Amino acid sequence: MSGASEFVSFLLGGVTVGAFVTPGELALIESGAVVDVTLRGVVAVHADVGEAVPLGDVPCTFIGGEPSPFVPAREEPLNPASTPAP
Repeated sequence: MSGASEFVSFLLGGVTVGAFVTPGELALIESGAVVDVTLRGVVAVHADVGEAVPLGDVPCTFIGGEPSPFVPAREEPLNPASTPAP
């Protein structure tokens, strides 16, 4: 898990998400900074279903200590064909 030893958990709607981050990432999240991290070993559990769904590693942006709906910038576009030429 590349040093990701700190467990984080949060509720998004009716879904509880648990994952691991590094101690440095946790410190940045808790400081309220805008930070892009990779949540490692993500598991989601929907309140109505109760079954744990492993999602693997998931990029996430935190703002003010909370997960943000904004997606971290990617080095390459998801669909290079849709990117206009410079």
